[in-house]
Amino acid sequence: MTSALKEVFIKELLANRISLAGFHSLLAAVNEQDLSLIIQRIYDLNDTQVRKIAALGPLMAKIDAVKNSQRNGKFLSKIKDGFRKNASNKVILVEGDSWFNYPILLSDVIDWIGMEKNMAVYSLASGGDWLLNMLSARRYVEQLSTMHPDVFIISGGGNDLVGSNRIAAMVDPKGESDEFINSPWAQGVMRKSKTEFDPHKFNRGLKFLSKDFFALLMFFQLQYYTLFNGILTSGTGNPANGKFPNIKIITQGYDYVIPSRKLGFGFKPWRWYMPFARMFLGHGSWLKTPLDLRGISDSNIQEDIMYSMIYLFNEMMIETGQFFKEIVGYDCVFHIDSRGAIGRDGWTDELHPLPENFRKVGKVFIDCINGVPSANGLVYEVPPSIEKI
Repeated sequence: MTSALKEVFIKELLANRISLAGFHSLLAAVNEQDLSLIIQRIYDLNDTQVRKIAALGPLMAKIDAVKNSQRNGKFLSKIKDGFRKNASNKVILVEGDSWFNYPILLSDVIDWIGMEKNMAVYSLASGGDWLLNMLSARRYVEQLSTMHPDVFIISGGGNDLVGSNRIAAMVDPKGESDEFINSPWAQGVMRKSKTEFDPHKFNRGLKFLSKDFFALLMFFQLQYYTLFNGILTSGTGNPANGKFPNIKIITQGYDYVIPSRKLGFGFKPWRWYMPFARMFLGHGSWLKTPLDLRGISDSNIQEDIMYSMIYLFNEMMIETGQFFKEIVGYDCVFHIDSRGAIGRDGWTDELHPLPENFRKVGKVFIDCINGVPSANGLVYEVPPSIEKI
């Protein structure tokens, strides 16, 4: 692809008017420099400014490092004495955000996976980390090369969307957006899954999604495609060149988060930690405040916006996995679908489930790692909550 044609496709992506054929051509041709320029133009910031807002705070980085040090010490202890000689034992490399490294002393998804006797988990996950950081730092590359894991698990994108009030730039406060209808890519990504779907909430939320949201979602797909292509084909698109044959990649896409500032005080002694976790982590600052800043204060509309965003994010992740089944020729990229699993009262804060719900999600990861068949092929659904959002 010529640089001039690539620039045309990038401009169409940023305007949310790229054709499916154009986007698929861009998937195959994009490089790291292109990705850096695209995110700068979506955020209207230069590279230094993007890196600055995406950087982990020093306190958060220290807390993440302590938890990972403990996890990785257990990993090293576990792999001794012939762990890998047993085919049912799995070495797992994890990269991700706070769903995989919750920065409070509560058990998250990876904690539950690590408790399995046949699973040795090495963690690079950092609470608050951006997918942008994960891919640019490339810490996973060294670990992939040295340990040749059976499974690579990744969670990323949530902080790129909600960090530093970015979500405020992803919405149309008038609620008059027609960007979904006018986006061939968005139309193409819809209904890749069989998960339960509320068209009324989805359509109400769509009216508030700006072109920048769809550009960011396409950018996520470019990032994930580049990452998986590197792991599975060494970036060539030919599985014969892959260095990690039969590796299983597992992704996840969050649940329908609920904007809120409530600190959770009340007569629930078994959840004594919740108000303190919410105060420490800035509960309300990720979703509620940025939407309020744009004049979107109706709580029902705020929930509908998040419903639409999370729904489309998951559909994009599922489609990305389907691409690689076609490229590699076997099931290799799986998705854990948590939509509808947490419920209204199942959250520790705006973004993170209660420990028992992290455990619920972790159980589905464990099934996927162990090769328990899914009724939905590449997609493993977390059982839905009794509550309805």
